[in-house]
Parts: sequence; C-alpha cells; structure tokens
Amino acid sequence: MYGYEWTEENGIFRLTINAKIQKEIRPVFHEELDFFGMDQYWDYPKDTTAPLLWAEGVRRYVLNGVCVAEAQGGGFYTKPTIKRLTEERLKLVPIDTDRLYEVNRQIMLSLEQKAVQFIQTQYEHYLPLGFSFVCAFSGGKDSLVLLDLMTKALAPKDYYVVFSNTGMELSDTLKTFVDAQKHWPGVRFKEAKCHMDMEESWNEFGPPASKLRWCCSVRKSVPTLMLLSELTGKDTKAVVFDGVRAEESLRRSKYTEVGEGVKNIQQVNCHAILKWSSSEIFVYALKYNVLLNNAYRHGIYRVGCKVCPMSAKWQDSLISFNYPDEVKSQLRMLEDMTLFAKGKIDKKYIEDGGWQARAGGKILKQGENRVSEEITATSIVFRIKNARQNWNSVLPIWGIPVDDDGKRITVKTKHGNFEMNYREENGQQIVSISPFFQLDRFDISTLRSIANKTAYCVGCKACTPQCPTGAYQIIDGKIVIRANRCVHCYNCCTYTDKGCMVAKSLFVRGENMENPDKYRNFGFRQSFYSHFVDTGVDCFDLPDQDKVLGKDQYKALKQWVAESGILKIETKGSKKVVLPELTVLGNKLINIGVYNPFGWAVMWANLAYNSIVVNAFCLNIGVGETFNKDDIVGILKYDNSTACDHAANSLLSTFRDSPIGSSLMQGIQIDKDYYRAGWEYPHAVALLYALYLYAEHTGRKSFTFSELVNAHSNPDAKGISPADIYGIDVKKFREDVQGLAISFPKHIRVSFVANLDNIILEDYSSDDIIDLAEE
Repeated sequence: MYGYEWTEENGIFRLTINAKIQKEIRPVFHEELDFFGMDQYWDYPKDTTAPLLWAEGVRRYVLNGVCVAEAQGGGFYTKPTIKRLTEERLKLVPIDTDRLYEVNRQIMLSLEQKAVQFIQTQYEHYLPLGFSFVCAFSGGKDSLVLLDLMTKALAPKDYYVVFSNTGMELSDTLKTFVDAQKHWPGVRFKEAKCHMDMEESWNEFGPPASKLRWCCSVRKSVPTLMLLSELTGKDTKAVVFDGVRAEESLRRSKYTEVGEGVKNIQQVNCHAILKWSSSEIFVYALKYNVLLNNAYRHGIYRVGCKVCPMSAKWQDSLISFNYPDEVKSQLRMLEDMTLFAKGKIDKKYIEDGGWQARAGGKILKQGENRVSEEITATSIVFRIKNARQNWNSVLPIWGIPVDDDGKRITVKTKHGNFEMNYREENGQQIVSISPFFQLDRFDISTLRSIANKTAYCVGCKACTPQCPTGAYQIIDGKIVIRANRCVHCYNCCTYTDKGCMVAKSLFVRGENMENPDKYRNFGFRQSFYSHFVDTGVDCFDLPDQDKVLGKDQYKALKQWVAESGILKIETKGSKKVVLPELTVLGNKLINIGVYNPFGWAVMWANLAYNSIVVNAFCLNIGVGETFNKDDIVGILKYDNSTACDHAANSLLSTFRDSPIGSSLMQGIQIDKDYYRAGWEYPHAVALLYALYLYAEHTGRKSFTFSELVNAHSNPDAKGISPADIYGIDVKKFREDVQGLAISFPKHIRVSFVANLDNIILEDYSSDDIIDLAEE
C-alpha cells in the first residue's frame, strides 16, 4: 500500500512509499458539486465524465494538494453543508486520468502483476482439492477492479461472478450489475438472493447493528454459498475472491491474504487487493475505464446497503437525499423501533447512530428471552416459550434417541447416554436432562444452543452452510436434521453466540433499573486515586484550601472507590449510601499502592459487580473487539440517553487515565476507537480473588467450569466469570484455573478429567485471598 504526494500538474498525484500523505482518497465529480450548489461559487464543466478534483478523508475537497472546501454535518434527515476555505472563484478542469496512470505506471504495473499472479496461484492450489471459484461482486469500486483483474488472470469458465443481492442495494448498484454483464461478455454472472424479503428479516431479527451484523450472513454470504452449491451440484467448497482492503478498517487491516474457514468452514477467502489503497484503486479504474457505480458520482464513497450499521453520517445523508424513495421503508422501521423504545420517534437517536450500537433486543418490540434454565443437583432443565421449532426435531444435533417409553427418552451422544424428559405445558416446551454431573461444557453449550434454536429459529438458513455433511437443512421454515448424515460436529451451534443469530439479536439481558450516571462524566483516574490514597477517607472533607479536585470530581471519586470495594456502602431503603469508612479490602488495597496493576485488577473485579457501566462492558464487549462510546451507550439498559452517554464517557476516561485501560488491556485507545485486547498475563491471585467473588455472589463454593464461563449467557446468573471480567480466552482461562490449583492447593481444587469439570473453593473469603499476593 503506497501513499501519495501531489505534483504540480492538475489533479495528478504520485504514488510513493515515502509519502507523507496516506489518507483514503476519492474522485469528485460534477454531480456531487451540483448537489451542494457549488456552481454558484466555482466554475466547472458538466459535460464530462472525468473527475474534477479529489476528496481526502471523505469530506475534505483538495485541489492540487490544497484543501479548498470541507463538508460538515449530515445525517438521514440533515443535508451536509460545504464550508469554502477560499473566497476565490475557482475554475475546475477535468483531470487527465491517462496522465495520472502514466505518472504511476511502474508501481501500478507491479501491483497488477502481483494481483493477477496471486489469483492464478490460489486457483492452481485449490483446484485439485475440489474447490469451486467465485469472484464476489458488490457493485462497488473494489469488486469491479477485482473482477477486471480476474478476467486477466483466469478464463471465464474457471469461475463464477456472484452478486449477493441483499435486497437492500441502491438502484444504481442493481444497474451496475446489469451493465457489468455487458462490459465483460462471456463471464458467468449469477445473482444470489436471500429467500426472506428485506422487511421480513428486519421484523424477525430487528435492525442490524455494528455488533449484530446478521445481515452479512443471512442476506449475503449464505445465499452465495447455497447458490454455488446448486451450481456445482455438490457440497459447497469454495474459494471466494473478494475486494476486501486493509485500508478500510482496523479489523480488516489484520487480515491475511488467504483466510481458510474465517466466514464458513467450507469457504476460503482470498483478498487479492488487500494491500491496495483507494488511490491505487482509482488510478486503475479510471485508466482502464472500469465500470464505476454511478453512486460514486454523488459522493458516496463506499457502496453497500442503503441503511448499514457500519455507515457514517456522510454516507447516510447522501444516500437519503439522493435516493429518498429507496430508504423510506428501512427508515420507517428504525422510527418504529424508537417509537416502541422511547414512546416517540427519535430522529436524533437514529441520525446519531444510536440504533447501530444495539447489543440485544431490549429496544425491540420483538425482543424477549424465550429460554429459561435451571440447574439442579441431578439435571439441567430448559423451559422454552413462544417456540418457533420443536425440541425433538432439533435434538439430533446433540445425539440420537435410542429408547423412548413415552415418558423418558434415552439419548445416545458421543459423550455417553443421557436420560431426557420432554413435555408440553401451558404453551411451553419443558425439557429435563440427566445426569447433570456427566455433562461436560461442550454438552451444556450444545444443549443451550439447541434450546435457542428451538425458541428462536425462523429458518434464515445461516446454519445450513456450516454443516460439512449436508445433515442440517431448513425445509418450509423448519429445522430438519438428517440423522444418518449428522456427525455431531456442533458447527451449526458454535458458529455464532447462542447458536442462533435470531436469539443473539433478540436476547434481553437483565434490566438495569438504576441510573448508570454516577460519575459526573469523570473516570476512575489514577491521579484521583493517588489523591485518595494519600489523604484517606478525609479526602472528601478537606478544607477548601487543601482540595485539589473539583466538587464533581470528588463525588465521582467517592463513587468509584466505593464500587471498587474500598469504602463501605450501606443500603437505606431503596438507596445506597457511601460511608466514610474503609472496608477490610480497602485497608489492604491502600497498602498495595497506586501503581501496582494487581490492586487495579482487584478493583476492576469489584467494579464488574458493582458498577452498572463496567458490568455491561464486561458482559457485552468481547476480547479482541473494537468499540467506541456509541457501543457502550448501546449496551446500557436505561431509558435516559444523556445518562448513558455520561456513563460511557466515564468508562472511556477510566481506560485512558488508569492502568485498567493499558496494563489490564481492557480499553486501549486507537484513534477514536478502543480495543479490548484482554489481560494477556493475568495475576494469579487476581484470578483466584475473582473466583472467590463469584462464589460469594452465587452462594456456592462448588460449581462447574462450564457454568462459570457460560454465566454471561444466563440472564439470571448472579456471578461473573473472571474470563469476562478480565477478557481472557476460555481455553487459556481453563489452563489458568488448572494452574491455580497447582499454585494454591489449600484454596482451590479442580477436577478436569473426562466429563468432569468441577471447581471447589475452600473456606476462605475473597478478602483473605488478597494476602496471598504478599506471599
């Protein structure tokens, strides 16, 4: 990926490895300037298809390296405005795109040759392995450039070009697909469509969100794979060449050029232009007259769905104003959602992207928890209401019923035989499975997924391509398991959280009735805590001349240290009052000091239980995820958006200004976003402390590892797994727990043998565990 530098020629930049400029760039055409009425201020031709200038970083209009105007504002309901940075009446002339290519010929030829060779190499590697080949087509600039490269690398019969028509495409994108078939005659074009129409899927799932992008699978990837299976007449094994580029996002910047099983177990994704920049894409496209989607002429810089949870306000605005009739239905559904959640249509919430941060079904009319779970000494019991499927139809995923006396069913699984009771009562399906102690974490996880599929499955077919044998099918909206083909790999249960995309989208975590805004917009800063440690509980009653913090800062600090377990909290009626008295833990933590990450880890564990915003973060933001303020606001269950906004600001400040963000790696700031890397080398005593907290909150010193790590899936769970608190991969956490039993045999015993995964804690308190850090 090269940067660029401006030359003295009109609109011409030079690609170079040492460039100071490495921004996403796009050409600006007269249609975009007309939209903003710029012909009142600038002179430019309207009878040309060539670009007239460039835009850097989407909104900054650049003429020969000088920013001459900048777009501001915008949203679904608000048109952006242009701020001119020069009063001069500019005269724009078309950019010579042939000259642009000529200046960059050597670099471009090298990029083209490498891309063509990459495509050919992957074809030669996977062809003998029985794979089919697809060029993914979206109608955007990247997929069009990729297709042009594909035509240079392979013969037309070697691959299919598959347009995944999500049903949410712009009319100009649909036209581009038609035009592409004329532009590249002889190439095999196919169109994949979801069997559900757009409104039906939105009504079933709720609008997609940045953390709930069911649309990509249900309406895009799955129809493509199923189409390919029909075309080839065999189980889908496909190499998909796509136009993904690293420049587009932080997540994509971490991709490798070949990804096996990343999106689907039967699919290999090859990113032939992964390292191309937008400047290189446009140099190529403009030179070779590669068909360009007309949407780019309106200033839309990334072609995709009309209403997308990953879109920015600029994109939303230009689509809404240039294609008003095409976004009506989806905007209406977003408005209906806010009407249900807020009692009014909240256009500001929609325009500010609040809907994009949705993390569950709380704000949805259709959001509900349909599965409840009870674990007894002998069995696990599921109660399923408003079920869309029948439990017995889905059960063969786990095992085969081999004996049925009408009351009790014996189920043969690869982990042994289990007894199951099934009955229907008051519109519920009630299932009891025993003996519970023989169920390992894989069994329990699979059973929970089966319960969710029973409750929520609408036949979206997202699970179908996950099955390597074709055993999992959807027929007339119902799950059908071909038992003679099922190998019980559980891929259909593990490809997404809860085993069902609808369940994940509609699940409602326990309501937070309490106001999360307790910190006056201030985080738990290390400097604040240092002041508290230096002055003790008298910190909050210092004479004015000795105070180093503001009034609201002291109030925030008191709340943070109380919820960290350092100050006592007394419940008076319905209110919690912070007392100016140190707890046993508080005395110990003050002695540990301000700069020891262990102390912060202990406080973070307590905050996970006592702070509404920290609790929501630990349970909803996974390890390895990128997040921002909107994401935090979206996971808070409180009706006052301002309060949620303030709480999110306080949490992000905590990450920036304390070791919790950097040392514990819970929130590492990357530009405007944050990244939860998770605690890479967790302190053993901190983990043990968090386990004892779990025991104290659940009232049990003995529990299973499966129960522990799946606590976040149980809306009635009273404890939080240390893996969720500190952001630790479950496999690594299991190893950590085994290590604790070796290091602290007097305090913890574990039995990870065969199907047993029991954890037993001894008769100590969490406060006692802190002393082990000194030892």
